[in-house]
Amino acid sequence: MALHSGNRLSPVSRDGLPEMLQCSNSRNMEPVPDPVTAFAALAHPQRLGVVRLLMRHYPRRVAAGEIGAVLGLKPSTLSGYLAQLMDAGLITQERRATSLLYAASVDGAAALNAAWIGTVCGGRGWPETGAPGRRVRNVLFVGQGNAGPSLVAEAVLRSAAGEAVESFSAGLSGAGEPDPALVEFLARQGHDIGSLWCKPLSVWTEAGAPRMDIVITLGDRAASRAPDWPGCPHRASWRLLPDMPLEALHDDLGQRIGALARLDLALTPPERVQAVLDSMAEPPGSV
Repeated sequence: MALHSGNRLSPVSRDGLPEMLQCSNSRNMEPVPDPVTAFAALAHPQRLGVVRLLMRHYPRRVAAGEIGAVLGLKPSTLSGYLAQLMDAGLITQERRATSLLYAASVDGAAALNAAWIGTVCGGRGWPETGAPGRRVRNVLFVGQGNAGPSLVAEAVLRSAAGEAVESFSAGLSGAGEPDPALVEFLARQGHDIGSLWCKPLSVWTEAGAPRMDIVITLGDRAASRAPDWPGCPHRASWRLLPDMPLEALHDDLGQRIGALARLDLALTPPERVQAVLDSMAEPPGSV
């Protein structure tokens, strides 16, 4: 059997990967990643960190300079890592003017999961993602300090979803106090403010905390700094415009959260839930 350049497998490979597992990016069809090549690329903690960072920001593409700044990598080192991850089919590259932007390849990750858990493990080992059917879903909004946008999001979802969803929020930095003007504004909009308080992320990661079904980071800094989350919840990163007036922020999050609240999470397939979350990565009306 012939191998494509870059150690990618042909549609029928020595590992028995079926042709149906062909994956694609926005430009053209790509063969399924070779599990050996992909796992070798992921076997270095800094390369794994690149993929983790890009997954957190997905579907937004991230400039190489931003990746290096967040992860503390020299340009020459990062360049080699990016090339190896692209060869493995785990990330994609796009040129915009003079800039090179990178994104996680969700198709590549899905194909690798299918190759490993499906072909190699015979379907064993899929992670538990929460009980299906009718139950309350837990949604967590993560911000920088849990004193602004994440509190707004918590209040808006609680109003929009009613009893079908339990809404939570937390901050990556130490907990402070909510802005009194923000709390007063939310009260005027008819939101319940009785349960709004600034919380560190550790409140929802310690033993006995509710299991989250959806975790949404608000803003690029939160997306870059947020830790891995136990229990395989849906993850999404929603970018916010800088210095938004409170009314505009409320309207922005209201549109995005309204679309989420209209989903019946008990019946909607997980891939559809994730697609809806990813479709709201950018502020409404932005290019």
